Amino acid sequence: MSKITSVEPQKKNPKRFNIFLDGEFAFGADEDLVVNSRLVVGKVVPSEELQKILFEVEVGKLMERMYRWFALRQHSEKEVREYFRIKNLELRIKEKEQMSQLVIDATVETLKRKGMVNDLGFTKAWVEARRKTKQKGIKAIKQELFQKGIDKEIIEEVMGYGLGVISEEDLAKQALEKKMKFLKHLNTLDLKKKAYEFLLRKGFEYEVVKKTIESLTKKV
Repeated sequence: MSKITSVEPQKKNPKRFNIFLDGEFAFGADEDLVVNSRLVVGKVVPSEELQKILFEVEVGKLMERMYRWFALRQHSEKEVREYFRIKNLELRIKEKEQMSQLVIDATVETLKRKGMVNDLGFTKAWVEARRKTKQKGIKAIKQELFQKGIDKEIIEEVMGYGLGVISEEDLAKQALEKKMKFLKHLNTLDLKKKAYEFLLRKGFEYEVVKKTIESLTKKV
């Protein structure tokens, strides 16, 4: 058994605490762990409980990384697991101790419980962003989501529910209008060829591409 002799907030992050057992620094813990495990001065911690706490400490360390990473954008479950796989590979190359699969799985479950990892929500946000900022067609977006490990059922649910008020034709038109300033110096044949290639790469269906090009090239 060990006794907690001091609980001190860290200087750089007051929401994290240094825990001292029997007068010696033992581990750092986040605010949630301190509260949930009642890490207070004077508490006697049996070795079995200490092992559970240390496991949660490792999860907490990974969660700190996730908070910083998710601040950039939301991520799918596959992206999170791939992140840890790559980090473990880097640690193995450096001959350092790797993260255990149990800790990784517990971290993923914590992310899910907090709503940070939610593949349905991720898919909705991804579709909206890719259509709004990149004018991506349905085919391209589906391929991106497959690569991010999103289940086919979730993709079809989001796509089937509705992609917003803008149609594929209008979206393709927006995308091509931006591109036209780089193509208008070409003769009609070359312009159409480049426009076809551009919109197909964007993931629009052939019939949508055809209608869009016929409409816009009439104005050139």
